[in-house]
Amino acid sequence: MIDQKSNSNKVMAGLDGLSALALALGAAVWGNIARLPASSARQFLEMRVTVLNVMFAAGFVLLWISCFNTLDLYRPESRHLFGKLKHAAEVCAAMAALLGFYLLIARSAGPRVRVAAIFFVASLGFETLRLVGGGLIRRWIGSRDPRLVAILGSGRKAGIAWRQLRIDHHATVKLLGFVDDRTVSEMGPDVAERYLGTTDELSDLFLRNVVDQLIIALPTRDCYDIIQRAIAIAEQVGVEVVYMQDLYLTTLKRRASNQWEMFTHLIPGQERYRAARSVKRLLDVSGALAGLILLSPLFLLVAIAIKATSRGPIVFVQERYGHRRRRFRMYKFRSMVWNAPELMAQLEARNEASGPVFKIRRDPRVTPLGKILRAFSVDELPQLWNVLMGHMSLVGPRPLPVRDVSLFSEASLMRRFSAKPGITGLWQVNGRSNVSFDQWMTFDFRYIDEWSLSLDFRILAKTLGAVLKRAGAV
Repeated sequence: MIDQKSNSNKVMAGLDGLSALALALGAAVWGNIARLPASSARQFLEMRVTVLNVMFAAGFVLLWISCFNTLDLYRPESRHLFGKLKHAAEVCAAMAALLGFYLLIARSAGPRVRVAAIFFVASLGFETLRLVGGGLIRRWIGSRDPRLVAILGSGRKAGIAWRQLRIDHHATVKLLGFVDDRTVSEMGPDVAERYLGTTDELSDLFLRNVVDQLIIALPTRDCYDIIQRAIAIAEQVGVEVVYMQDLYLTTLKRRASNQWEMFTHLIPGQERYRAARSVKRLLDVSGALAGLILLSPLFLLVAIAIKATSRGPIVFVQERYGHRRRRFRMYKFRSMVWNAPELMAQLEARNEASGPVFKIRRDPRVTPLGKILRAFSVDELPQLWNVLMGHMSLVGPRPLPVRDVSLFSEASLMRRFSAKPGITGLWQVNGRSNVSFDQWMTFDFRYIDEWSLSLDFRILAKTLGAVLKRAGAV
C-alpha cells in the first residue's frame, strides 16, 4: 500500500513541480516587463539557456517538491472543512518558505519584491485551483458516472459504511444494497429493504448487475471464511474489493481515520500503473487525432462508395459494453444492408460461432463493398472517434454487443470489462474469427493480466501484418 501510494504521489509531485517552475518563469517575466523596452522582446526570445539556468530550474523544482513532501501535502485531501482549511494553510506556509529561494531571480530590490509577490499570488491561486477545482471536477465526473457499490455485511459495521458513503461520497457513489448470510428478519428495516442476497448468490449478482466495488463490512475474526469466499468471487469477476480501515480499534487508528479515507482498496492494481495508463491515454488521443486527420481523404472515399452502392446510412451505430460494463455508442462504416439488425433473428439458427457471440462466415447481410471493407478492417476506422472521446483505446479487448453479453452464463467473463475496450488486441492479431469463443476470452484475460505499454506497442505492430494478411476477416 505504501509503495503504491508513493508511486502515485511521485507523479503528482513531478507535475506540481513543473507547474510551479512555469509559474516562476511567468512571474519573472511579468515582474520585469516594465523594465524591458519594446525593442528587447526579440532579444528576450533569443536568450540562451545556460547551465546555470538549468541548475537553478532543477534546484527550484526539487526544493518545491521537497517542501511539499516534508509537509505531506501530496496526501489525499480531507473531505472535511477543518481538514481543507488546514491543508490550505500548510500550502501557504510551504510557498512562503520558498520565497526566500525565489528572491534570487532578480538582482535589484524593487523587481525582486514585485516578482516575489506575483509568484506568491499566482502559485497560491494555482494550488487553490488544484485543491478546490480538482475536487469539484472529480465530484462532477463522479456524479455523472457514480460507482455502483455493494456492502458485504448487514450489521453495525455495514451501517457505519453506509453512513460514511452518504456523508462523504453521496454524489459519486450509488449503493446497490447489502449482501449477507443472515436472514432478513435479523436486519434493520432500512438494510432489509436493500438486501441483495447471500454470499452464495454473489456470483450471480455480479453476472446480472453492474457492480464496481464490494465493501467488506463484516467482523474479520468471526466471518473470515465468508469474507475470503466473497473476495475470491469478486477477484474472479473483476470487481474491486474495499475494506474499512477500522480493523483495529486503537486510538491512533481513530485519529488516522479523521485524515484519511475510511475505505481502502484491498488490491489497488490501478495505482501501480497510474503513470503508465496516463501515457496510454496520451498515446490514444494523439494516435486517434492523427489517424482521423491523415485518413480523412479515405473516410470521404469510403463514405461516397457506401452511399453510392447501397441504401442506408454511411455509419453504423450500435450500443456496446465498454469499461466497467458502461454502455456507449460505437461507430463503424456500414458493411451490411440497412436492416441487418432486424434480419439477425432469422439467421440465429445459422450461427457458426461457439459461445454467446454471433458469427457467420458468409453472412448474407454483408454488401459486396462491405466484404472489401471488412477484409482490410476499414469498417473499424470510425472507432478512432470513440478512442478520442475516451470510450475506447487503440488496444484492448473488443467491445461486445448488448445481445452477446446478455447471453453470458459465467460471472468470471465479466472480468474482461475491467479494461477499456480497443480497436485492436490480442484476439485480432491471433486469428480473429478463426479462434473459438473460449480462446478469445483467454486472449482478453491474458491482455488484462499482462498489460504494459510495451505489450500495446507489440500488438499495434502486429496489427498491420494481420490486416494485410486478412487473417480471420469475415
